[in-house]
Amino acid sequence: MKNTILSGCLILLLSVYKLSAQTPKLTAAFAASFGIVADSKGNLFVTGKNNKIIMINPSGKASLFAGGARQGKDGKGKDAGFIDTEGIAIDAADNLYIADGTSIRKISPDAVVTTIAGSRTAALKDGDRLTAAFWNMENIAIDNNGTIYVTDYAQAGASTGDYCIRKIGRDGSVTTLQDGNNNLLIKYPRGLACDAAGNLYVNASVSHCIKKITPSGEISTVAGHCDKTKFNSVYREGTVSTAVLTNPSGICITSNGEIFITDSRLHRVIKIANGKVSTVAGTGKMNFSSNPAGSAEPGYADGKALAARFDAPGGITYDRNGNLYIIDRSSSNNSYIRKLSPDGMVTTFCKHEWNPKTSQYEEVE
Repeated sequence: MKNTILSGCLILLLSVYKLSAQTPKLTAAFAASFGIVADSKGNLFVTGKNNKIIMINPSGKASLFAGGARQGKDGKGKDAGFIDTEGIAIDAADNLYIADGTSIRKISPDAVVTTIAGSRTAALKDGDRLTAAFWNMENIAIDNNGTIYVTDYAQAGASTGDYCIRKIGRDGSVTTLQDGNNNLLIKYPRGLACDAAGNLYVNASVSHCIKKITPSGEISTVAGHCDKTKFNSVYREGTVSTAVLTNPSGICITSNGEIFITDSRLHRVIKIANGKVSTVAGTGKMNFSSNPAGSAEPGYADGKALAARFDAPGGITYDRNGNLYIIDRSSSNNSYIRKLSPDGMVTTFCKHEWNPKTSQYEEVE
């Protein structure tokens, strides 16, 4: 009975938040974007507070792919509905997986939406996918074997900042990853990705590091110094054993094992490969006046990678041609998609801005 009451309260609070935020009825536009992935054809898919899945074709043109109907409704394309679209992942067959509040939704390449785990009831409960429950999922990743991982509140409301990681096996069983005899807890994890060997990587933003979890449950540090400093760490490039990370946010892992992360405080794109941590895009003067760890000045400028400017870059992905795509706030509510090409140039691939005349976010050519 207690869990039922808490669940109802959480769902009500989420509904009140969405109404108070007055998010416009977006059609083929995105705003407050969260996650981004690319399919085998070079199309991008973006999630955000519009609770729709927006597709951007290889030419940079955006269109509605799924969403817009009653909340939580399964169906095809615009006849399906979402509740709280945040993390997004994609498998080798171009199926999309969405962390949608208390449920995981799957979208086929022809835009058919189905609920594959969870329900409208919020709780932390393991078991079969039809009976298991989630509090409020944010990030999601899938490995080559079809195992899904999501970050979830460790308790109702996650007021402590503690998140756990839930695992959904191919057999549909839902479990919570363990650290010894207790649930593995990470404060404010921001990015989640799997490599070709099935290892899970987690951006532990507040701990200033990236954690690696093997399929057998072994936990190690890939880069950064977990919880070494009380305040945010001052970024330093170098070897993975000496480099210092500040606020790792989005993450993607390429087919050859290179790791790319965004940092929303440094406004940079960072590469981890061949045992080294280095900046591949972004600049901005460091400012230490408001925080002993400092932060870079945000900005917006295309051009050569190390001279380009970003504003709180978040979700990141790559396509089959080696291009990186980054969700960037750019003073427009996370509504710019920036592209970093293999030749080291940053361009704005697709952007939507608020039009006060139509009360909509609209695509800007």
